[in-house]
Amino acid sequence: MAVAAPARRTAPAQAPPRKPAPVRKAQPARKPAPRPARASAAPARARPAPARAPQRARPKPKRATGGQLIPLAVGRTATAVGHLPDSGLVVRMTRGRAWIGVLGVLLAGIVALNVITLSFAASTGKIYQNIEALENDNSIVQSRDAQRYGIARIRNEAAAQGLAMPSANQVRYLRAAPSDVETAARRLAAAGG
Repeated sequence: MAVAAPARRTAPAQAPPRKPAPVRKAQPARKPAPRPARASAAPARARPAPARAPQRARPKPKRATGGQLIPLAVGRTATAVGHLPDSGLVVRMTRGRAWIGVLGVLLAGIVALNVITLSFAASTGKIYQNIEALENDNSIVQSRDAQRYGIARIRNEAAAQGLAMPSANQVRYLRAAPSDVETAARRLAAAGG
């Protein structure tokens, strides 16, 4: 036969009793102790306030100049490149078959750079040869031009036509009149017709 267990009564949760706060006694205000009188009868002098030390400006941090940046960059680059052989990618690549392909590509690149450099050198040589040929042709043309249109030839042809080269004191300038334009237009019209 089954017997029912008695129901448990749960007591309501009670907070632990609080201790009363200790009461503080008011302390009487203290009076400042009287100062002893000075033995001297001299009048009291007012002391000047101590002078404050001038505040020093904080020095501004110096910026690195160009000459100082170069060693920093070189040092950082050397550190980065120094750790490159120990990296996992390089270790795996050098132990595998991919290393042969990488070396082949690098060698092909070096050969290609050498071929390009040699082709530039050859084309530069051709350009210098063309420049020299053009300078020679230019000097020949200038000498021919001087012979054809030089002052000596002009004097000879002018003397053959009965003209003479005036001296510096024989040169004089003409003044144009308003009617000279109409006269020149009539002469040109007559010559053209």
